[in-house]
Amino acid sequence: MMDTCKCSKAEFGRERSETLSAQPEGKGLVTIEHEPIIGETPQATLQSWLTPNPLFYIRNHYSIPQWESDSEWALTLDGHVDNTLSFSREDFRSFPIQTLPITLECAGNNRSDLEPQVPGNPFQNGAVSTAIWAGVPLRCLLERAGIKEGAVEVLFEGFDAGEPAPGEQTQPYLRSLSIDVAMHPHTLLAYEMNGEPLSREHGYPLRLIVPGWYGMASVKWLRRISVIQEKFEGFFQKGPLYHRGR
Repeated sequence: MMDTCKCSKAEFGRERSETLSAQPEGKGLVTIEHEPIIGETPQATLQSWLTPNPLFYIRNHYSIPQWESDSEWALTLDGHVDNTLSFSREDFRSFPIQTLPITLECAGNNRSDLEPQVPGNPFQNGAVSTAIWAGVPLRCLLERAGIKEGAVEVLFEGFDAGEPAPGEQTQPYLRSLSIDVAMHPHTLLAYEMNGEPLSREHGYPLRLIVPGWYGMASVKWLRRISVIQEKFEGFFQKGPLYHRGR
């Protein structure tokens, strides 16, 4: 177990429910798909190390989820833990905050350069962006819940759901991390991006950020975190599209 978090107090009170994708023609993301929304960062923007929020690449597998009331949002932490917990937006104010510059990249970046061509979104080189993310280290929540002996992975479920491929059952977006990666001090539950609350496209109100991993690991629109006793082998972990980034 790593040392207990020692960071400053978090602020999780501001709301940001609008979207950022509607940009003037020629000044926004390079659109790959409209539904679900997928777009890459313009080439000129990549000359700077920091990506403005409206130009940060987007890779969604399903439509952006909607819920009745932001005030009713809650994050559940359950599974192989000592205490099943639920966290409201207000609860996050009691946690330490961590701010980190982190680059995310889709595993399919530069796919259009491949010969022969392969299935998937035809990204050029704009499916990579960097932001300063702020939020709560995931380990702080896991330590509060208490991980039981025999735990193998931590599973993350988003609010977004749909058919991941023709013939597949409707299911939420699910990805897992090993206990070691989940407990890393830089694995973050982020609610701010470049000093602003997350937009809908980027996972408002809360998303996972996993430094050093392809973007598909950083689950958006979090609704549940479960500690499990076996390796997860769901569609987006092991299926034919699992390599496509997020």
